[in-house]
Amino acid sequence: MPDVTAGEVTERQRGLTAAEAAERRRRHGENVLPSAPGPTAWSILLDQFKSPLVYIILVAAGISLIAGQQTDFIIIMTVVVIDVAVGFAQEYQAQRSYSALRGLLKPMTTVIRDGQRREVEVRELVPGDLVALNAGDRVPADGQIRESARLSLNEAILTGESEAIPKSEAPDQDQVFMGTVVLSGRGLMQATRTGASSELGRIAASLGERPEEETPLRARLRAFSRWLTVLVAGVTAIILVTGVLAGRGFLEALRVSIVLAIAAVPEALLIAVTITLVLGSQAILRRNGLVRRLAAVETLGSVTVIATDKTGTLTEGQLRVTRSALADRQRAIEVMVLANNLEGSLEVALWEYAGAQMGQDPRLLADRGSAWPKSPFPARPST
Repeated sequence: MPDVTAGEVTERQRGLTAAEAAERRRRHGENVLPSAPGPTAWSILLDQFKSPLVYIILVAAGISLIAGQQTDFIIIMTVVVIDVAVGFAQEYQAQRSYSALRGLLKPMTTVIRDGQRREVEVRELVPGDLVALNAGDRVPADGQIRESARLSLNEAILTGESEAIPKSEAPDQDQVFMGTVVLSGRGLMQATRTGASSELGRIAASLGERPEEETPLRARLRAFSRWLTVLVAGVTAIILVTGVLAGRGFLEALRVSIVLAIAAVPEALLIAVTITLVLGSQAILRRNGLVRRLAAVETLGSVTVIATDKTGTLTEGQLRVTRSALADRQRAIEVMVLANNLEGSLEVALWEYAGAQMGQDPRLLADRGSAWPKSPFPARPST
């Protein structure tokens, strides 16, 4: 990197002015990932009718009305209304919960503007902003490292690898990307790409371009509906022809065949499928998962094999100590803290474990060294 004068360094560290930030935000837009607008209440309601089984049941209801079977018509339409109401209520409530959660999430980041540090929402970040990075922070945009001190990042969100990646001002180590996590050290980055222009934004945009595929259950219901339609139509025609040949009047034979056709339509199957999916979504909700569309439940239930070459893409990509066997618990915690440079995910995991065991910030022990006025550990047996 070419040398810079002291005046250039000072000017660079002042960051953008408020006016410059506002102008760049107007030009580049907010620092948010591209996402499709959420479905409206009407679209959620109409989606409940997009099922081959619903089509057949509605046709049966129409035939019942034409044939004068008022009772059958009312029963069939009641089934349809109940099914649509249950599905709509579940998906609409899930969508509202999702929107509420997104509204609550307002991640903040530390930027330098007008020579002063200030906290701003990540969405307000613009290209050119100077951003302070500290351990535990999530990088808010793609950028270039300007200053660093033992800085390392977890880039599992992009690469699947949970190992610490060192970052510095060196040309081959100075690029950082939105969504990655600072494992250790501190640094100063200059944002270069935000929102949809970032690497994560491009990935989000490419995922949004994928057309919606038919779910396995819907494909099976479509095949079942096609087969059922052919079977009912064939049986109805046979009954009609048989009745006419047996000497019954045409209208009488037609009425009997229509009644049998309506009886062959499994109206209860529609509600059974919807209730089953609702129960599945509620079971997922109890495990802290939010299902926005009922079709996702049966799609997830059809998964038998998940093939991946990176564990970091399926897990948090963060090491944790879950069990320990320590002969001298106090001295072991001392070693975890005092012989720890917070370099790499393993040392970070030991540091966090030591803090949890101590019930206080490990930095208090690091500042005090091995001088223990009294044990900071709560009384608990070693494991």
